[in-house]
Amino acid sequence: MSAEITRAKLVKLIDGVGQVSGQGAVYHQQDQGGVLVNRQACDFCVYCLRHPVAGDFCRYACHGAAMQTLSSGEPHYQRCWAGLLCVTVAIAPRGVYRGGVECGGFYAEGEGDEISALVAERLQAVGGMDAVPFLERVRTLREISTSALRGLGLYLLECTFSEGVNSSRVVQKQHERYQRQRQIAEAYATLQSQDMSSPDVLGDTYQLVSYLHRQDREGAMQFVSGYLAKLLLVSRWNLTRLRAHVRVLLAVITSQEILDGMDWAAATRRELMVMARIEKADSVELICSEVAEMVLAHFGRLAADASTGMRLSDRVIAWLQGHYHESATLKAVAVAVGASVSSIAHRLPEETGKTYAQLRLDMRIAEAKRLLAETDLGISEIADTCGFSDQSHFTRLFRSAINLTPGQFRQLLT
Repeated sequence: MSAEITRAKLVKLIDGVGQVSGQGAVYHQQDQGGVLVNRQACDFCVYCLRHPVAGDFCRYACHGAAMQTLSSGEPHYQRCWAGLLCVTVAIAPRGVYRGGVECGGFYAEGEGDEISALVAERLQAVGGMDAVPFLERVRTLREISTSALRGLGLYLLECTFSEGVNSSRVVQKQHERYQRQRQIAEAYATLQSQDMSSPDVLGDTYQLVSYLHRQDREGAMQFVSGYLAKLLLVSRWNLTRLRAHVRVLLAVITSQEILDGMDWAAATRRELMVMARIEKADSVELICSEVAEMVLAHFGRLAADASTGMRLSDRVIAWLQGHYHESATLKAVAVAVGASVSSIAHRLPEETGKTYAQLRLDMRIAEAKRLLAETDLGISEIADTCGFSDQSHFTRLFRSAINLTPGQFRQLLT
């Protein structure tokens, strides 16, 4: 997406918000390169944006709120530096932050008689600015109810989808992850209040796997938040301990999948791929998200197998599992799955969060680790077996992935 196209879409976005809702909208670019304002913005907000000091306050507040929406996948509601209500949505095509769009200049129901005093109080707290020009423009501010503000926020988010500046799929995935993290946090708080210092995590591991075996999606998703909260409790938020508990879960799931008829090689490859993502996760929150998404993916695979069509990413991954050790070019997979190269290049990051090259590398690294752990093959043979161009290429990518050379990794296991 070029800068010119992005600007045109953003102008159309904020103008459309103004025409339909009648409300002012502002876009703050990530750097200090520019601000876009629609015609419906009130005089107070326009003056703030043009003010050499207040303009910076507006920009900082917008970016801070936008980063919150980037992590939560939902509009962020707050009071700006002047004490006024506003709602912000991040602009992040393909999940890459570019800026924030905001509707503001509101005061809550019942604040009309007090809004001048509130703004004056904020101006006094900030200091260094002439309050008169701001207070003269207070009359252009608008009253808004809580429900109307929330409705405006949801409308603003939907507009970013319809104008193509945000991906609804990426935002929805982030929102689901954010909600899961909240559920885990709530379950963890409950465990702490119950003084449950030694929960039966092994028993719960088999309980979770039984939900997967019975194909009970609802039961599994209700159970997984409490299960992950228990893992956090027993691991004491230690990354290494948490990874160890997750490793046990993966082993049990793999065993059950093989007993249920899945091909041994496919089951173990999937386990190694998931474990590779767990090892790369640099926070307990990311590890918990990976586990929850793994459970969801289990039911996604069942649904895909039961239907006539699979998601494009599922078809690509299924093909890669049998060809990652070959050259396995993007063109080759496109021919194999019946899709264009551009479709794969665009859809994979949206559906999996990774590019085709990253998925292929994950599989190669996972298989290399298995061979290093379970065989006596030389490093150059493993490099060739897994599809790397040579030993040097293999060593460089392996070290980049896990911060160890192949030789160091093998040594740790002996």
